[in-house]
Amino acid sequence: MKTFKKRHQLFLPENLSRRLETIARNSGRARSEILVEALEAWLERRGSADASETVLARLTRIDRALLRLNGNGDLLWEAMSRLVRHQLITAANLPPVTENARAIGDKAHRAFLREIAERQGRDFPPSGND
Repeated sequence: MKTFKKRHQLFLPENLSRRLETIARNSGRARSEILVEALEAWLERRGSADASETVLARLTRIDRALLRLNGNGDLLWEAMSRLVRHQLITAANLPPVTENARAIGDKAHRAFLREIAERQGRDFPPSGND
């Protein structure tokens, strides 16, 4: 199968031209063959720059995801702190829990969960009895 080639005129500095002549003479290969090989290698390296940009974009997305996770972790700590504080303040020396108190507590718990869900940008979770 015959391959078609297109002619290009190339001007090289004198020192680069001498090096090309020496390589061609010592290897027994045509100068154009050496230049084609060198150009292909250069273009392949340039293509790897695109791969580096792709990896960089992925790392940037991972970094954003980690920052979001850290924010969620901070939110969880805040929620736990509020819960513990509330529990320590209100539960000390209380009489036994009545059904009315339980209903009020459940309502407050749902409001708390709704706030957390909103702050995380998620839908409010379905009601569950713990």
